[in-house]
Amino acid sequence: MSVKVIMANVSGFCGGVKRALGLAYGACGRCPGRVYVAGELVHNREVMENVKAAGVKLLRDCDLEKITPEDTLLIRAHGCPRGQWVKFRKLFHTVIDGTCPHVGKVSKMVECESGKGRLIIIIGDKSHPEVQTLVSFAKGDRVYVINSEEELDHLPDSLDQVQVIAQSTIDESSFKSFANKISKIYPHAEIKNTICGSSRRRQRAVLNLKEEGAQAVVVAGGIHSNNTRTLAQIARKIGLPAFHVETATDLPIQKLKTFQVIGVIGGASTDEETTKQMVANLRALEN
Repeated sequence: MSVKVIMANVSGFCGGVKRALGLAYGACGRCPGRVYVAGELVHNREVMENVKAAGVKLLRDCDLEKITPEDTLLIRAHGCPRGQWVKFRKLFHTVIDGTCPHVGKVSKMVECESGKGRLIIIIGDKSHPEVQTLVSFAKGDRVYVINSEEELDHLPDSLDQVQVIAQSTIDESSFKSFANKISKIYPHAEIKNTICGSSRRRQRAVLNLKEEGAQAVVVAGGIHSNNTRTLAQIARKIGLPAFHVETATDLPIQKLKTFQVIGVIGGASTDEETTKQMVANLRALEN
């Protein structure tokens, strides 16, 4: 059976990931000492292997005793909680801020609005480093993170000053659903859709793949990448089997052979070459 492969109209690193990687490689070529990153720079195994090969080291607790004035710390794209910022600035002479500009902008919004006395409600995953960064900027602990229907029941009663925001990579339809429910609890809540532009474009691209006739979708990217997982979840939500794979060698070829039209899309932290290689391997099935 012949196979047709459709590549999504958006691919490659998002701006925030591209910027963080540029800072990492630049630091390796410029800094006299070791270059550390506080946590995974991006959630993509292939990309992280390349970054480590260039000389970047993941900061561990045991490394803290070995820091010298020549060493440099790079803050990852997801940002860094305020408490850690203070700690790192005391330890490192040079700290490079690789925080995604969008995350940085929303962090300042959280700081400003909570400082005015507003309760901040973040719709997202409380264990995700980006959300942990946003939470840390709220003043007076006026912040809640919501990721389930049950958590809505734990919100405080009778508040007038409420702002609702989103983790930058969550499913936009889920955000709107939660926002509508929160609006019923707090009729005067201000809703700010802070899902980033790259995530929105990729989410729409999944919908477009179905409109173009895709019967299944291959989502290329790190298994632990939230934005990539979201794309796979959206595909399943609209009735398309989704295969979330990290590299072209991970493609489940025998399963994919059962579909006549396959869509392919990469996450925001997925190199465009990885996505193109998957497309090439699948197009080989056409012959």
